[in-house]
Amino acid sequence: MRLVAVFSLTLLLGLFSSISHAKDFYQIPLPTDAREFARLDSKMPAVMSFFSQQNASDLREYYIQQLGQPNSEQTLYGRENLYFTVNNKQVRILISSRNNWRQVDIMVQN
Repeated sequence: MRLVAVFSLTLLLGLFSSISHAKDFYQIPLPTDAREFARLDSKMPAVMSFFSQQNASDLREYYIQQLGQPNSEQTLYGRENLYFTVNNKQVRILISSRNNWRQVDIMVQN
């Protein structure tokens, strides 16, 4: 029983470690402080979510610098939505605030 607990903890720590240091998602770059907490990418639309301590305007500027001007943008319920085209795929980046962190959700679809 103890061995199973140690193995499970080791597996979880290894998984968290590899997830939180991802560099990009479908060729969409991630900020260096991105802490990934969800990824659904086995089929389209693919979605990835992470937390960042950068403020919302810095994250917005990061994605504009990395991906160019968005095709469109809108703010709904205090959440900023940026729409891009990357490698002929539609990309939506949603930036919202949670306590002292920003949550960023990236959706990639055909």
